[in-house]
Amino acid sequence: MKDTCQPSRVFHELVKPSDGPVSRYINRRVSLTITCFLVNRGITPSPNKLTVLSTIFGFITAIVVYYNPLIGGILVEVASILDGIDGEIARLTKKSSRFGAFLDSVLDRFVDIAVLTAGSSYLLSILAPDKALLIASWLISSSLMVSFLHARGEASLGTNLRQIGASPYATRDVRLFLYSIAVSYTH
Repeated sequence: MKDTCQPSRVFHELVKPSDGPVSRYINRRVSLTITCFLVNRGITPSPNKLTVLSTIFGFITAIVVYYNPLIGGILVEVASILDGIDGEIARLTKKSSRFGAFLDSVLDRFVDIAVLTAGSSYLLSILAPDKALLIASWLISSSLMVSFLHARGEASLGTNLRQIGASPYATRDVRLFLYSIAVSYTH
């Protein structure tokens, strides 16, 4: 039996216009392979359940970041890759919903906060407290502000900020990728 889902065939229909460069060129290549593997074997769990599982993995990753930044940094990127599977399955199985998109976005922010807080706590153990708090405050607030600006752009302006010339390089995938490298490097 020929597999019905092939990553190279579904790539262009499942990559979102809002995907950043890390997601488009690295993460989706891996997540689509996993997604197609599951779909081809008839394993299509609820996208919302996958969102919750991905969130739990993100929280576990945050704990690992604090205790072992090297492994934690690697897991941050793994979590970022796994985070795409819920939406891919939702789009492939026609189970996309506004609630699912909302749930995914909100839970992503909680994971971001947990991972950034864990990394910030680790910074407190290796840097002077004033420097660590400055870096931590900047990391967490700028991460949340990027998400806020995109949400406000869509709500107030009715458009994705990319369409009015905003840079795509502050996307979540890029932030998490750089953070995973930075955390691993501090080890």
